[in-house]
This record gives sequence, C-alpha cells and structure tokens, in this order.
Amino acid sequence: MKNFLIKKSINLKNNKSYQKKKQFIRSLLENRETSYTKYFDSFMIVLILFSVVVLVLNKTYFIPSWILFIDIFLVSSIFLLEYLLRFWIVSDTHLVIEEHAKRESSLILILWSVVNKKFQYVFSITGMIDLLAIFPKFRIVRLLKLYHYLYGAKTLLKALSKKEFEFKFLGYILVTVVFSFASVLYVVEYGINQNITSFLDALYWALVTVSTVGYGDISPVTDMGKMVSMVGIIFGIAMISFVTSVMVSAFAERFDELRTHSSINSLYSMDRVVIINGYGYLGSRIAYYIKEEKRYNCVIIEEDKEKNAYAQAHGQTVIYGDGCSTEVMKKIYRRDNIVAMLTLKSSDIENIYFILNAKSYNTKSLVFSRISHSHLLSQYNSIKTDLVIDPYSIIHKRAFAYAKHYLMAHRHAKVVLFGYSVKSRHLATRFKEHGIEIKIYDNIKDEVECAKIAGFNEAEFINFEESRHLETLALEKNNLIICSMHDEALNHYLAISLKVNEFNGKIMALTDTKQTNRQLELAGADVIFDLYDESAKAFIEKLNEIEDKV
Repeated sequence: MKNFLIKKSINLKNNKSYQKKKQFIRSLLENRETSYTKYFDSFMIVLILFSVVVLVLNKTYFIPSWILFIDIFLVSSIFLLEYLLRFWIVSDTHLVIEEHAKRESSLILILWSVVNKKFQYVFSITGMIDLLAIFPKFRIVRLLKLYHYLYGAKTLLKALSKKEFEFKFLGYILVTVVFSFASVLYVVEYGINQNITSFLDALYWALVTVSTVGYGDISPVTDMGKMVSMVGIIFGIAMISFVTSVMVSAFAERFDELRTHSSINSLYSMDRVVIINGYGYLGSRIAYYIKEEKRYNCVIIEEDKEKNAYAQAHGQTVIYGDGCSTEVMKKIYRRDNIVAMLTLKSSDIENIYFILNAKSYNTKSLVFSRISHSHLLSQYNSIKTDLVIDPYSIIHKRAFAYAKHYLMAHRHAKVVLFGYSVKSRHLATRFKEHGIEIKIYDNIKDEVECAKIAGFNEAEFINFEESRHLETLALEKNNLIICSMHDEALNHYLAISLKVNEFNGKIMALTDTKQTNRQLELAGADVIFDLYDESAKAFIEKLNEIEDKV
C-alpha cells in the first residue's frame, strides 16, 4: 500500500496536465490579481446575492418554482463544486507523500499527514461556512462566503486578526465585568425585582447595560442596583472607546494595502506606463511633466506615507511599497505595458538594487537611474542600466555655459561662489579646469578647508552674524555671484543684500530644495538653475528620444 501511494504521487508530480489544471484552479480561487479571477469573483457574488434575495422574498411573496429550482439545485450544485475544488487545492497530497517517503515514514503517518492537511480546511471557519452554504436550509450563511470574493473585506479581517491579543484581552475584561455586575445585581435584587427571575436575566441585564444599549425591559429597583448600573455604564463607555481605537488602528494599517491593490489594478488597465521609484522632488517634477505631456501614464512606487499622500493629492497613481521588494516588482510586471522604469532614490544602493530587481524580471526592461555619487558609475554600467543621470552634472554643465557666456561679455567680471557645498563643488572644479579664476566664500569652516585642499586658495570663511560681511559683499558688486549655500535661507539673504547695495553684476542661484523659485526671484536672483527641474527635463527628453527611435 505504501509503495502504491508513493508510485501514484510520483505519477501525479510528473503529470503536467494535472499540475497545470490544479495551478489554474488555485489561481482562480486564491489569486486576486488574475483577470479571470475577477470575473469568477463577480459571478459568485451575484449567485450569493441572488440566493439570499430569493430567500428573503420567499417569506412574503410568491416566487416562481423555476427560480426556486435554480436557487435550491443549480446554485447549491455550484457551491458544492467550489467546495470540492477548495478541498482539492488546499494541499498537494503527492508532495506530502513524497516528503514522508524521503523520511521513510510509516504508512499510518503518511495517511495521517494527508488527511490532516485536508481536515485543516474542513474544520476551519471558512471551510465550515463553505460546507454549510451548500445546503439550501442554510442559505443565509452564504452571505459569509463573500469573504472569499471581496478583497477589501478579506484585507480588513486580516487586519483585525493581527489585533488578536487586544481582542482576547477585551473579551477577558468583558466576561469578567459582565459576570461580576450580573452576580451583584442578582444577589441584591433577586426576589425584589420581579423582572429578575433567574441568573440568566441578570446576565442579560449586565450585557445590555455594559454595551450601553439599554433596552429598558429590565431595570434595577434598589439603590444598590442603580449604583451598580451606573458603574456598568461607565465601564461600557470605556470599553467601547477601547474597541473603537483598536479597530481604527487595525483598519488604518490596511488602508494603504487596499489603495495599493486599487493602484495595481489601475496599472493593468493603462497603456504606455512609466514607473517612477521614489517621489522626492525629482520624482514629483518628472511626474508633473509626464502628466502635462500626456504621452505616457505615470505610476509612482513610494513607501514613505507622507510622500505617498502628497503624490495622491496631486492626482498620481501610487503603489504603496518598497520598489526593491520582489513582491512589488512581481505584481507590476503582470502586463507588458511598461515603457520604462525610473529609479530616483537619493541612495545609490537602493537604485542599484531596484535595477537588479527589474532586470531579473525582464532583461529587456528600459531602466533609467539617478546617480548621487559619480564614482559609482561603473557599478551602474555593469548591471546594464540604460541611462544614468547625475543631476549635479546637468545643472553644472548648464550653469557653466551661462557663466562662460557672461564672462565673455563682461571681461572685467570674476566668478564668486558663495557656498562650497555638494551642489557646487563640481562646478567650481570645472571653472578651475578651464582656467577661470574663482573666489569662494563659505560660512562653514570645514567647507572652506575642503576648498583649499582642492586647490582653491582664494577660499575664505564668511560670518554672516558679523556686520563686516556687508563690506565683503560690497567688494563683489561687479562680479558674477553664484549662490549655492547649504542653507537655502542664506541664498535668499545674499541675493537681497547684494541687490540693495548698488549691485551691478549678475546673481545666479543653484537650488536643490523644494523652495519655490519664485522666492529666489523676489529676493533678486537674475537666473536660477533648479537642480531637479533641469534633471527632470533631461530624463523625459531622453525617454522621448528612445521612444521616437522605436
């Protein structure tokens, strides 16, 4: 017998037709993301509602016999078939037998393991509901089967199940409080209150009172009973508040999952999708331009709740989750409708991992990435990143071109850089490489030292807390001033201070924050190079260029 079972299990494992059919049924009943599952779920929901409506109307109205026949026999047969299919797919019997065969288990243990796997479903709550729903007598139970087909309901029930400890604690308190109040009232008013003839009446009163329902059919008549009732009401209010807070907390944790599910479904119905991993300032600018251009549909992947909410507020389709997650990547690649994927995290490690993840699902994926540290370019190239854009490189290139043109037109002007920060270092180096004299000021002594180490001897510390800095600004009134201080407020201050003191040169501002350019313009900046705005345009230009070639 044992050898027979092992042989049969091997045959089932190698039977491709059997495995394919079982996989299809499993996907149909359990995988919410396949297109045919949605139709099946809708069909089953219609059957359940039809059956319940017939049951209700049959109590007061005449229902034609053919409708009752459909409800009692046809619908019940479909539920029976579904139950048998769920019983079938709940476990892979051949795998259980194979596993025990490797351990050389006894026949009894093998049979017990096979039966145990199946019985876990049969005696589970959902299994018993599915079984009862087959019988016409229990048709009202079919409403509970909606759990299988309504993704939102299933998600919220899962959320509540995660609060198991809280609900167990609540149940313990509820039983203790109800039993205690019932006991006190029974002792105090039995024989006095004609409405309390048994301990069950006292339990009923205690539960109604603690739940603050208060039907009024049983009321205390003694002073002690009334005091017990008042304390019970107070306990009830406190318990309701506790239950409400637990449920709100559980549902709030799952709402993001529901939104993500909705966004993924939207993604499946879109054409020419551009995935953006990370909704920082650069991501928001690219998403804005894509929406304005209307050539592509944009879908955001963002795990930060604040950024997620910000993207939704701007009408973006957002998948809440980590772009580096294989689960997220698996879901978004259900359809061949993705034009390109842009990973725009400030961390190069996260960007590289995202690219590897995307390429592992589709080696032909068109993936663009932002790079924060140029020395890691070889790592990006080694994993076949289709385009790597350094936002600082773009802004420095354009700022340098503007400065060079300005210096040619104004021979006596010099370049004065305020702020030797990450957003201006490469620009300063480019000036140096082209033999253009540059003077540097910074209010951070460490940055001044870095500038001197890099070969900028004319790097000076400036203290904006002292009035002497105004004399320094007056000396530079005929030059090209580049504002790139680490503190954005100082850039605004510099522009204002220069403009109010007979400034004759030009003020250029480099910005990489969410500060609006309008503020810099009002402060007096003549030309503004927005780090992320320029990069966003570069990303889209390159994407359009590749698409036009295709």
